[in-house]
Amino acid sequence: MTVRRLRTMVAAAALLVGTEAGFAADGAQVFAGTCQACHQAGGVGAPGLAPPLVSPVIRNAAARQKDYPVMVVTKGLTGSLALADGGSTTGAMPPQPALTDADVAAVVNYLFHLNHAAGGVKPADVARVRAQTSTNDDLKRVRQDLLK
Repeated sequence: MTVRRLRTMVAAAALLVGTEAGFAADGAQVFAGTCQACHQAGGVGAPGLAPPLVSPVIRNAAARQKDYPVMVVTKGLTGSLALADGGSTTGAMPPQPALTDADVAAVVNYLFHLNHAAGGVKPADVARVRAQTSTNDDLKRVRQDLLK
C-alpha cells in the first residue's frame, strides 16, 4: 500500500466517523492560525493579554453552556474578567468574523478537547448563535456562572 493511498484512507475514515479527534485536528489548525498569538500554545493564556482557555470556564461550558465560547469567538468580549484562580484580567477579545461557522465549531471543539471535556458544537450551532443578539454584559454574566 502506498503512503498516498494510506493517507487518503485515513482522511476518508475521519470524515465518515466524525470523531472528536477529527474536530480537534481541524480546530488545532484554526487555533494555531487565529488564537494562539494571544492565548498561547495549548491555550495557557498570557497574563495581562488573554485569559487561559484551559480552565474551568471552558470545561463547564462544555457541560452547561456550549454556546458561550461560540458567542465569545463570534461576538467578542472586552473589559475586566474574573479568572478561575480568583484573579482577574482586563483585555479585549475582538470578534472573529473571518472564521466560517465550520472554523468556529472546530476551534470550540478543540478547546473542549484541550479541557478533556465532551465537544459537540456543530456549524449549525454557530450559525444560530451568530443570529442571536448578545451583549458584552450578557457574556460576562454567563462567564461568571461558568466559574461556579
